[in-house]
Amino acid sequence: MKNPRPFLMLFFLSLILVNCGVETDNKEQIFLLWTNAELPKEVKTLNGKYWESGHYIKEYEVYIHLKSTEKWWVDFKKNNQLDTHKSSFSEDIQKKLKSDYKGVIKIPKWFKPSKNSTIYQKGESEFYWDNTTKDLYIHEIQL
Repeated sequence: MKNPRPFLMLFFLSLILVNCGVETDNKEQIFLLWTNAELPKEVKTLNGKYWESGHYIKEYEVYIHLKSTEKWWVDFKKNNQLDTHKSSFSEDIQKKLKSDYKGVIKIPKWFKPSKNSTIYQKGESEFYWDNTTKDLYIHEIQL
């Protein structure tokens, strides 16, 4: 082969175009895929659904149901600057909780935050915290 350049260019172009995304409902993997960090000891993943594109930028959608301690939630809320993003069960939020809501992945049947939840909405993400049960439902999408 005299000139390997055309072959190399074709090879790299095919790597860019191939879509090897991730989609899983394995609750043991989702927190790590979503945050790129191990699940803290004080948190349990009860349910989850995750999709990630195969593109070079991280496009993803996640539904996750966590059970945590109050302290972890307070730290999570502070680290994600959620205090200034309190919301309510607005019409927009209610639409996103319906089974026909069009995201990248279909809303899971188990994703049913309590009406007692305090809602934090930041961008396209919603965080539903139930202070009584310590349940946290999260829907986050980044496209």
